[in-house]
Amino acid sequence: MKRIALDVMGGDLGIQATVPGMIRYIMKSNGNGIAFDLFGKKSEIDAVLAEYPKVDEKICQIHDTGDNVIQCDQKPAIAVRNGKGTSMFEAIAFVADGHADAVVSSGNTGAYMALSKCLIGSIENIDRPALVGLLPNVSGSTVMLDLGANTDCTSTKLIQFALMGHAVASVLLSLECPRIGLLNIGTERTKGTKPLEEAYEFLESFGDINFSGFVEGTDITSGVVDVVVSDGFSGNISLKTMEGTFKYIMHVLMGGFSSSLAAKFGYIFCKKVFRILKSKIDPRINNGAPLVGLKKVSVKSHGNSDYIGFSNAISVAVNLVNASFIEKVKKSIQQATQKEETWRML
Repeated sequence: MKRIALDVMGGDLGIQATVPGMIRYIMKSNGNGIAFDLFGKKSEIDAVLAEYPKVDEKICQIHDTGDNVIQCDQKPAIAVRNGKGTSMFEAIAFVADGHADAVVSSGNTGAYMALSKCLIGSIENIDRPALVGLLPNVSGSTVMLDLGANTDCTSTKLIQFALMGHAVASVLLSLECPRIGLLNIGTERTKGTKPLEEAYEFLESFGDINFSGFVEGTDITSGVVDVVVSDGFSGNISLKTMEGTFKYIMHVLMGGFSSSLAAKFGYIFCKKVFRILKSKIDPRINNGAPLVGLKKVSVKSHGNSDYIGFSNAISVAVNLVNASFIEKVKKSIQQATQKEETWRML
């Protein structure tokens, strides 16, 4: 039986979202052969679990960390030095020690990434892990990385991100040969920074992935590629811009439909389409960002996610574990490292 460690105290809603999110996953998947280790305040966890008597207690092991929680504004360095005993630290350490197969948290992103890297460790030949997200596009979803873990990237890091993105898309999108694109200010071969140019040259000659060249910001949602690769600085700005745009669209639509009696009647006829739009851009649906490049599966849930979003983050972690995702990344990176060393000697 696979085991998933949960930091149930993290996030804006904390235990009121994380434990019900776990329950929702169990009910939707009928357990799926997964057991959970819950790290948090036992009395509060017991109180929430008592509301769901049908859940088998045998698959939920509680690890009492009391009120020890890493705060949302705590700096990563402080979290690494003083985090021992907190729900986040202990959940990650539990996975690092081999007692569970993956960890999920909605807590402080910077602290979570720092602790995951320090406790779990990176795969050999991976410079830095990358934060990966699933973003909506016209035909499904786009895998995008990095979304903020690495603001300054060399060509080697971008190459590694491309290979890791290939592995993520293969597992989460069930694609045999996902199309990979490098985010740039234009699609022309002559544009871009030196790291982008070097990464382009290598990926074009690599042969083991389906490299489509440079893509622009508008291509993230167009579906022309399945994986968009960028440095964490550009990736995070792109992500936040998209989220802000989605919120603006919803705000304008809601305002328009409530502006007059005729508009309210119009909403009745457009309700189905409106619901489809809302489901497409609902961040809860694509919640669960793997921190790829680590020796174990580590998934970050949105800090403001409710139980539905947290349940979906758990699904991401389970899918990665069941697909032997870590071994696939290790194999891809090993092959690329050997070829890159030869390529740079030419």
